[in-house]
Amino acid sequence: MESKEQIKLYQLDHCPYCQAVRKKLESLNLAAWVVPVPAKQENREDLFAVSGQRSVPVLVDGQNVLTGSESILNYLDDTYGDGKRIAPLSNNYGIRVKVKGTFEEVIERTVAALKTIGFGVLTEIDVQKTLKKKLDVDVPRQMILGACNPNFAHKAMEAEEDLGLLLPCNVVVREAGKGEFWVSAVNPLKLLSVVGRADMLPVAEEVKQKLAEAMESLVA
Repeated sequence: MESKEQIKLYQLDHCPYCQAVRKKLESLNLAAWVVPVPAKQENREDLFAVSGQRSVPVLVDGQNVLTGSESILNYLDDTYGDGKRIAPLSNNYGIRVKVKGTFEEVIERTVAALKTIGFGVLTEIDVQKTLKKKLDVDVPRQMILGACNPNFAHKAMEAEEDLGLLLPCNVVVREAGKGEFWVSAVNPLKLLSVVGRADMLPVAEEVKQKLAEAMESLVA
């Protein structure tokens, strides 16, 4: 099916969710007008006027306004593909960005970014130190941060009593090279897929968007 009007994609180049949508558009041979948005969310008044939110990606196709990469990818497959929802070739169980700095600086910035979206860090696991102590092996520096938003956690555990098995949400800072680190956050939609509760997907989508905002801010 051909698009009657040019599709618009409001996005940031470094946003992993935007990258997934761009890959999907390319795989479907769909031309799109890529609209860059300001790095700071408070400056995204034009995006808010279009979609009612300040997070990217946002796709506009005629009268249809789609927010959130999962919804956009499904829409594109259903509307312009063969209806088969095939995930793009990417690390789709996590949200990943590359950040420059020292290990300590990147961890500090990551914790601060999580705090801005209402997530506190409950646990810290220094993978390098732990494996050196337990197995006497040397691995690149890596820190696993157990992040949690009390409101989201409470809402999810009220709906599913055993959901605590999947909490907290892990955020990983991992050495990528000299002066560079990967910062990855788990994709709650993938995490929640093991529960099989469609009614909980809106909460997972909201958490995903929050975590994407935090990841995005690290490279803004």
